[in-house]
Amino acid sequence: MKKWLSLLFVVAGMLVLSSGMAHAAKAETPTPKLILDGMELEPKVPPLLLKSTVMVPVRIATENLGYKVDYDNRKKQVTVSNGKKELVMTVDKPTAYLDGTPVEMTKPPLIQSNTTLIPLRFLGESLDVQVFWDNQIKSVFLYSPSKPDPENGSGSKPTDPSDGGLIGVVDPVEGAEGSGNGSSPGTVVPPVVTGTLNEIYYDPGTESVVLKYDGLIVPRDFKLDGPKRIVIDISGGAYSPEFVPAVDLAAANEGNIPIEGHEALRSIRYSMFGTDTKAPRFVLDLNQAWDYELHNDPSAGVLTIALKRPPEDKSLYTVVLDAGHGGSDPGAISITKRSEKDFNLAVVLKVQALLAGEERIKLIMTREGDTYPTLTDRYTLANSLQADIFVSVHANSSTSPKTNGTETYYTRADSKAFAELMHSVFAPSTGLKDNGFKKHSVNLAVTTKTTMPAILLEVGYLSSSIDEPQLWTEELQNRVAEAIATGIKMQLNLQ
Repeated sequence: MKKWLSLLFVVAGMLVLSSGMAHAAKAETPTPKLILDGMELEPKVPPLLLKSTVMVPVRIATENLGYKVDYDNRKKQVTVSNGKKELVMTVDKPTAYLDGTPVEMTKPPLIQSNTTLIPLRFLGESLDVQVFWDNQIKSVFLYSPSKPDPENGSGSKPTDPSDGGLIGVVDPVEGAEGSGNGSSPGTVVPPVVTGTLNEIYYDPGTESVVLKYDGLIVPRDFKLDGPKRIVIDISGGAYSPEFVPAVDLAAANEGNIPIEGHEALRSIRYSMFGTDTKAPRFVLDLNQAWDYELHNDPSAGVLTIALKRPPEDKSLYTVVLDAGHGGSDPGAISITKRSEKDFNLAVVLKVQALLAGEERIKLIMTREGDTYPTLTDRYTLANSLQADIFVSVHANSSTSPKTNGTETYYTRADSKAFAELMHSVFAPSTGLKDNGFKKHSVNLAVTTKTTMPAILLEVGYLSSSIDEPQLWTEELQNRVAEAIATGIKMQLNLQ
């Protein structure tokens, strides 16, 4: 009997110990943090871990990014907008609307504890926000798509993460219909340091500047003129006391590494830079304009800035011009029952006529009549020709008759500059609402599978009573064709 009692006490003790250990382990799990541009935010609802998805409060995140958030309690609908971009999502429905265009989400929004949860990748790609999840310290790092540079007022150009996105939480308003939550965006606390910078040097063998670090950093890179230089700001980073080359930044203000024997790179300077919040900054001083590629390998703790010699002037450029849809695929049908394929072809043929006299442009058309080359045919043609640029012309459509305007889309990072340049001349030519140039949240075959800078133009909405009548006029089509031809020549430095 004593043996059984002893065994019973042992088992009971083990159960109590196991329970205590489980509670202790649970108690030690840190609450995920939300950090925007190096500043920790303190939302009313902290980020949540739901299986493999991280969720954050959308109001504090997006309002600190300059967006307005509205919640319609009757429709269970969340709207995130900033005047140029609008994202509308409905609880329990997988279809969202990005600037009026329906886009499918991997998971529909859901409500948990009076909070609307939104998928990470979808919202991040929709708003062009960089997000990094540090699983070790259970923190979400958000980085604005563009932040003014105090030195000259220009915007920095962040590198595209390999896997990013923003997730959000919206608090419904109790007893209200169609109104937003007036809660405070949250408290900003001092910057969080997540990475230690150990060494920077120039590698002549690869013509690269190499920065070694421990932890997590997110670089922001951009170019400046007068004089020409490449700038890299390190969010979340701090110099190690043993940083090489050694320099007392407090006393000397900045360190300097002179570079000898390179055609373009003159020196590497490093310092702490900023007004209210200072962060490490590296400046590559150049004798002449060179391109570069930024490679960040967090697993190795190495950031590489590979200098790239600018391409030599070519005597002949190959341009692939694509009229969307065609043949058996009519594309969108307008409110007057006309086919998008006809509009696309009309504009493209006008561009062809305008560029016919350009001796340095070899223009290739994916179609010149009412035929239907497949999407594979289109990007395979461009790739086989090793084309310099690819332009696809379309007209848009939406389930909402109120949606209207002009958009330029790109998918890959190497097409962003082309999209921005083309949109700057193309959008004003339409005379329609300017919805901006943007990275498409759904991969488009002709802008994803091509191997050269590729963009897709949505001239206007065939579903809009404002846009549709104008799209079929010779005046608008001529203006748009001239703008596209101009954008192509500007991209190729021919104008």
